[in-house]
Amino acid sequence: MSTNVLLVDDSPTVRNILKIYLMNLKVSIVEAEDAQRALQLLRLVPVSVVIADINMPNMDGITFVKEVRASAQPQVQKVPVILLTAEKGEDLRQRGSAAGANAFIQKPVSHDELTKTVRQFLSGG
Repeated sequence: MSTNVLLVDDSPTVRNILKIYLMNLKVSIVEAEDAQRALQLLRLVPVSVVIADINMPNMDGITFVKEVRASAQPQVQKVPVILLTAEKGEDLRQRGSAAGANAFIQKPVSHDELTKTVRQFLSGG
């Protein structure tokens, strides 16, 4: 079974950068342009890690995490979610953690931080 990483960001440019950064991890990339599509994909495709932007139209990343954690499917409920944000400040991180986010990465995303964080969850950390 391949290891799937779901990228959720309304910016195709950001998704492309993340794909390039993750190439050396030998994972399959699944993409969603918004949280609604990501929730649909999570029901259909086994995913090992989700990387989602906090600021997205229609449903923000924090609400997305709450929806993931409330899923009727145990494998969806348990998937690690890494949130990306350009905003600084503890309030957002606290709200994300309370919603069930597993990690946060500050934008602009660094290659090293992204691969280190994703590896941690792929290895069961």
